[in-house]
Amino acid sequence: MVNPDLIVRTHRRSLSITITKEGKLVIHAPKKLKLSEIMKYVSEKEKWIRTKQKEIENKLNINKDVISYKEILFLGNKYKVTKINGLKKIELSDTQLALPSKIEDKEIVPKIKRWYISNAKKILADRLEFFGQMMQIDYGKLTITNSKTRWGSCDKDRNIKLNFRLVMLPHNAVDYVIVHELTHIVEFNHSKDFYKIISLVQPSYKLQQRILKEYDYVLSLYR
Repeated sequence: MVNPDLIVRTHRRSLSITITKEGKLVIHAPKKLKLSEIMKYVSEKEKWIRTKQKEIENKLNINKDVISYKEILFLGNKYKVTKINGLKKIELSDTQLALPSKIEDKEIVPKIKRWYISNAKKILADRLEFFGQMMQIDYGKLTITNSKTRWGSCDKDRNIKLNFRLVMLPHNAVDYVIVHELTHIVEFNHSKDFYKIISLVQPSYKLQQRILKEYDYVLSLYR
C-alpha cells in the first residue's frame, strides 16, 4: 500500500490528494478525522496515485541532466553545459551552452541563472510587445520574476509579471502564458469569454496548457 509523505490537518471538511512536482504524496485532511479513515481513502485512490507518481518519475528521469544542471533547456531544446578554454563569455551554439573555463564549478549555476534572466528580459519583453499590439491591449509595467509557483500574473493596474524560466519552454507555451496574462486585462477572470479571446489568438491553447504541466518541474530549478 502506498503511504502519504505528508498529512496536513486543517479545518477543512473533506479529504484531498496532492502529488507534488517531485512525486511526493500529500494528503489534506480534517483535523479530527481518524488516521484509519485517511488510509482507507488513500487505499481507494492507490491506482491513480501510483500512475501519477510513475508519470512524474519518468519525467524526472528523462530530464535528470537538466535537473542536475549538466544540460540546460532553452526555448524547448536541450543543450549540454560545457567549459571551453579561452572563452570570454557564455555562448549558446546549436548543441551546447559554452562557459569560460575560468568559471569555478560553484559559480556555474548562478552564472547560468543570470544568463537566463538576461535573455528573458529581452525575449519576454519582445513577445509581450508583439502580442500587445496584435491584441490591441495596453499593459503597464513588465517585471521578470523568480516565482516558485507561477509562470505569470497580471494585476488590476495592468502590470504583468513573467517568470524568467519561461525561456526554458517551447515558443508556443511561452506565447500562451503571455497571451493569457494580456487577456486578464480585458477579462479579469477565467470565464468562457476569457478563453474565447485566447482561442482567437492561440487556437492550440489547450495543448499549451498540457505542455506547461509537463514542464512544471523547471519551476524548482535555479533557486
